[in-house]
Order: sequence, then structure tokens, then C-alpha cells
Amino acid sequence: MLKQQLVPFLFFLFLGTAFGQAKFNAPYTRYGMGDLFPSQLAVQTGRAGLTAAYNDPFHLNLANPASFAALRTSTLETGLYGEYSQYKSNTSSLNQWNGNLSYFALGFTLLNPINEALERKRSNWRHGMGFSLTPYSSVGYNIETLDTLPELGIVRSKFEGKGGTHKLVWHAGSKYKNTAFGVSAGYIFGRSRYENTTTFLDSLPTFQNNFFDEYKVGGLVWNLGFQQDIVLERLEADRSIPKRWFTLGLTGHGAYNLTTSADIVRLRSRGRQQSGAYTDADTLLIATGAQRELVLPASWSLGLDYVVLDKWRIGAQVGMDTWSQYLNEVRPAQLRNAFHAAAGVEIIPDAYSYNKYTNRIRYNFGAYYRQDPRVVAGKNLDDVGITLGFGFPLILPRQQTSFINLAFEAGRFGMQSPIEETYIRLTMGFTLNDNSWFFKRRFE
Repeated sequence: MLKQQLVPFLFFLFLGTAFGQAKFNAPYTRYGMGDLFPSQLAVQTGRAGLTAAYNDPFHLNLANPASFAALRTSTLETGLYGEYSQYKSNTSSLNQWNGNLSYFALGFTLLNPINEALERKRSNWRHGMGFSLTPYSSVGYNIETLDTLPELGIVRSKFEGKGGTHKLVWHAGSKYKNTAFGVSAGYIFGRSRYENTTTFLDSLPTFQNNFFDEYKVGGLVWNLGFQQDIVLERLEADRSIPKRWFTLGLTGHGAYNLTTSADIVRLRSRGRQQSGAYTDADTLLIATGAQRELVLPASWSLGLDYVVLDKWRIGAQVGMDTWSQYLNEVRPAQLRNAFHAAAGVEIIPDAYSYNKYTNRIRYNFGAYYRQDPRVVAGKNLDDVGITLGFGFPLILPRQQTSFINLAFEAGRFGMQSPIEETYIRLTMGFTLNDNSWFFKRRFE
């Protein structure tokens, strides 16, 4: 009963806050699609975001839909994050906090393990399904510059932007013996607004340029996934359960062809009254509801995990996002292909300890290197960081095992670029599990 009330409450809580913009000022979100959110939950974040080969009976993995076949319970996951960033340029610095809810996801197995135990019938097939609502990109900046240019004198520029996009996705995965495959399909949507005001203070008469772009994004997205278990050893007590194994994971998709509905305004104002207002505006361009094309890149990730049941897991992953395919007819940009690599480990001292809770905690460590597709002033924007994570198991009524997952990230973004960012990020995830769904009750 508690879960039936909790699910809609968390869902509407997420809707009420996730689509409101967090108050933040990230200068590089002026370019491309803004800052991108990886498709990972708190449990994967603590291990450097390894997702291609990750699967777990009690946790979701949104990046590879093949992992849904490994679920043995119905799982609800939601999370939030907080971030402290320090921005530095050659002349100034800025310290800033921001945060928000980060994801909402629900997954469930279609073959209840309790039914299998009662019927004493085990199938070679496993099936799982789920839904998720996650952010894809965010835009948020407020920048003002004052420059002195030859023949033009003092020029003041103000740049403002806000908005972003989200994804609503359906996931499904099936597994036959040691081979799993899956598919995700969904819809990406959102709105972003950009304003640029340039004032030529020393010109006679003084004049001002005003550029305004706002566009809505909508379109279908998809993703394919594959995972293969290579079993090295099985439990003596039950030969159907692996004890040590490798998992090879591959996930990816082609380019997304989306549509945008844009409002575009270009104005030039000349002459300034004593009140400071500008007159004699020239309209350079006004377009309302203009249909424009948006192409997002193809992407792939390849990972390998080595797992010892209820003891530890170590893995590595590489991938590429082909952002050179990016096309945005409203705000054109030249982006580069972005490579990423990560490695991480999870350790469980004693998953079945009765008298020492710290032995049952899942400890995670990792490191990552991610190229950003944006290039600013001829400088590449690279992201390098380390992670630390904790998975705290909770025993709820009816012996349901759930988790609170904490993940810490510390890194530097845009080293040797015009504005360097040093950040510390905390992600807190809540995982609620219940294996009573799809349970066939019997009446004598």
C-alpha cells in the first residue's frame, strides 16, 4: 500500500521540479545543445558512470536496455544532485552552487521469481521492461562583457540563456541463457531561449543590436543494447547461478533527426533619448513558428565487467559520440566527435553480514575522461574526474531489499580553456524494490 501511494507522489514531485530550471550560470551552455546529462543513475555514477556492461537484479541501467532482463524485482528509482563549481578566467572567478532532481525511472521483471520457485519450473528466458524520465541537456547562463574595439570604442555585450531538453523513454530487454538484448524508444522534448544584446556606447548615434532565439524541440529517439555473460564458475549449491563471470556490453544508436519550432528576432536600434530608450528600430528578421531541422549525433559504448557474485565488480568502458554530425538550423555550431573512457570497481566486504552493517555496504571507486563536443576559442573542453560511491542496503517490510546510493564526483572541466571549471558533485539516489508484482496468487 505504501508503494502504491509513493509512486505517484514521487512522479508528480519530479514533474513539478525537473521541468523548472535550476538557478545556475554555466558559461559554455551558450554553445551547441548546452551541458549534456549522461544516461546514468546514482549507482553507476559512483563507479565512474560504467553502464555498457552493467546489470543488477536490484538496480536499473537506463543506458543499456539489455540490462532490464536481469531484473528480479520491480524497481523504482529517483535521484537528485547538488553541485559546487568554481569558474576561473584570466581576470575573474565565480563560485556557484546548483542542484535539482535528476531522474525518475521504473522497471520490473515480467517473470516473477516467486512464481518460479512455487511452480518449481525455471525458464531459460528472462524479460524486463521499464520507463524513465530524465534530462538530456540544460542551458543556463548570464554573462556581460565590456570590450574596447578599434574604431568602435566601448562595446557592452550581454548574453542570457535558459532552458533545456528531457527524454521520456520506454525500455525492454530479454535474455536467453547468457545472452541479453534490448531496445529503448522514446521522445525528446524541451524549449531553450537565447538572448544577445550588444550596445556600442561610443558610437554617434549610439546604437544597439538585439538578437533573440527561442525554439522547441520534439522528436523520437531510440537505443539498442546487447550484453553477453561469459561464465567462469558456478555455485556448488545451485549450478544455475554463476559465481564468477565476465559481462561484455555494447549499446548505441544512429543519428536522431528531430524538428524544431523556432521564434527568431533580429533588431537594430539607433538613437538614444534622455530616458535611455532607443528609437528608430530596424527589423532585420522576424520569424515565428519557423520549422527548422535538428540532427543529434550517433553514439556507441563498449564495456567489460568482471564480477564475483556478492563480492566485487571491476570494469572499463570506452565510447564515442559523433557530434560532427550535429546540425542546428536555428543556432548553427561546429562541434567535434567526443570520445570517453572510464574504469571503476565495486566492493562488498560481506553481503550477508548480520552483526556489522558496514560490511554490507557497496563501496564504489572510479575515474573518467570525457571529451566535450564544444570547441571555444580554439580550445578543446575536456572533463577529467574521479568518483566515490556508497550503496546502503535497506531491509523494508516483507524482507524487501532497497538502497540509498550516494555518489561523489570531483573533477576539472575545460582545462586551459578561456574559463576553467573545478567542481564537486553529489548525487543521491533512492531505489525501492518489490517482488510482489506479477505474482500469481493461489486460493485453496
